[in-house]
Amino acid sequence: MISKRLVKAIEKNANKLAVDLVQTVRNDRRAEAYKNLSDAQFQGVVIELYSNLGQWLQSRTWHRLKTLYERKGRERFHGGLPLDQLVFSLTTTKTLLLDFIRGSLAGDASERDLETELILAVSEFFDRAIYHTIVGYEDARGTVGRAAEKRAKEPPKVKSAKKRSAPRRRKKDASDEDDHVSRGGTIGETSG
Repeated sequence: MISKRLVKAIEKNANKLAVDLVQTVRNDRRAEAYKNLSDAQFQGVVIELYSNLGQWLQSRTWHRLKTLYERKGRERFHGGLPLDQLVFSLTTTKTLLLDFIRGSLAGDASERDLETELILAVSEFFDRAIYHTIVGYEDARGTVGRAAEKRAKEPPKVKSAKKRSAPRRRKKDASDEDDHVSRGGTIGETSG
């Protein structure tokens, strides 16, 4: 069982957590590509994650998590985001969230066991999310690589020149029949 109070605190503080994460990632050289995202885009993704985290943790619908994060991995690949920076942002998200959870207790010993359960559940969530993000990313990279490989193996397509028809033979007309070649080679003579 996890602390519902802490889950609600995460959901309630989703905006602040998102702002902190965006600031942390943007200020780190290991996430240069994230500077290309607008704050609104970046925060929107993080707020969605934090806002729905409680549902994920309580339902433990791992198949939905797998589907969602593999799709996100493919999207990030096609968006040109380097894999190392993507993993860095996910691990940073996890770290900041775990720090928030630890700081939210403020010495409340009655919830220590629930805090531990929540920390383990959040860790499992992010571990699976990171794994499936990488699977989706690598799947997209492989698809693009296989398509390029296939194109490289195909024989080059040569544009065919316009087909020329064979020269037409001229039809013999009546005047051609009068022109006989004799054995002697003179035109007009008939052989005898």
